[in-house]
Amino acid sequence: MELIIDFDNIKDPVKKEWLLHTLKLMGIKFEATEKSQTLAQYNDDLAAGDAEIERGEFTNAEDLKIEARKW
Repeated sequence: MELIIDFDNIKDPVKKEWLLHTLKLMGIKFEATEKSQTLAQYNDDLAAGDAEIERGEFTNAEDLKIEARKW
């Protein structure tokens, strides 16, 4: 049986990484190829990241330390 997963359509890098680790953990052999990111996609990603920072949607080091103490 062959399972085809288009990794390029998984936009959340955490989900993509989780899927890859799960497949490896389960011993499921797979081949992964990803298309190179275009310059336009790269610029879009940069613009989206800048917008998140400007909206204050980020975790600074101090907030991260506070969260880690809760564990």
